[in-house]
Amino acid sequence: MRSLFWFLPAVVIPLACLQLSSRQLFSTATVNTSRQPLPSLTLLPQITPVASTANAQKPLTSAKKPPQKVIAPKQPPKAKAQSSKSKVNTHPYIAPAIEIRVAVSQNIDKLAIAQARTQGFASSTTANIMDGNGQRLEQLPPSQAFQVSASGSSIAFQEVQIPSALWIEPSKGGAVFVGNSWYRGKLLLVAQGNKLLAINHVGLEEYLLSVVGSEMSAAAPTEALKAQAVAARSYALVHTFRPANGWFDVTASERHQAYKGIATEYNTTHQAVGETSGQILSYQGGVVESLYAATQAIVDRAHKGSGMSQNC
Repeated sequence: MRSLFWFLPAVVIPLACLQLSSRQLFSTATVNTSRQPLPSLTLLPQITPVASTANAQKPLTSAKKPPQKVIAPKQPPKAKAQSSKSKVNTHPYIAPAIEIRVAVSQNIDKLAIAQARTQGFASSTTANIMDGNGQRLEQLPPSQAFQVSASGSSIAFQEVQIPSALWIEPSKGGAVFVGNSWYRGKLLLVAQGNKLLAINHVGLEEYLLSVVGSEMSAAAPTEALKAQAVAARSYALVHTFRPANGWFDVTASERHQAYKGIATEYNTTHQAVGETSGQILSYQGGVVESLYAATQAIVDRAHKGSGMSQNC
């Protein structure tokens, strides 16, 4: 989906349905790895508007008042009545930690995987390779790429066969390389026949940093980017209640919402997501599935006319 707009009439999922459950797989193995060169990590692009200083004025300062003599009161002053108004909470809102599962690669014969810090390789960290029970099998060193393929119901990691699935979890601040893109969060690889399924488990707010920049121009007006963030958050949240299948909630394609990883994160998308943190579209206590599209023709074809587009 690609648009600046969102709308209300759509599927509504009750907020009370929100439940976070642990999903575990069961397998054990020992891993030996060999290393290959890794492509460089894409850094966060910047789109920073320059503020004009042509009409800037110096702040006005008030004249100093002469010192005044203090006269002690004969009687103690009356206590001031407490204001009935409650104090304004100045603490910034922190959105709840919600994880979304995004299928970033499907039906793939082989994948290149690796990890590094999102800031680059200068301060890189390691990642853990684990089985479905959380048992660490191996540490993946930074700045190195590895080939993974599927063989029947197992994953071939170099010359080792790992039953059904494995996790790749970078340490804090890390990113995982899948195919040709960098992603935040951790990665689950699942063998399906002779094909691989790669699922990015990532925080909802981090997921939106990329979605907003993937769905529309990062140079769009701030309010338009914020509207996109709210719409994308609402849509994604609905699909955590109503996942695409048992393995993932949404795909990374425009079938659901475009998601291209760190390459489409900008300072403007960070601002839009941050300033709308946790905000969703709600109707009668439920979450609205905010369908949107680039053109009215797509709305008519895909959503039977129920939706909004940037040219309607």
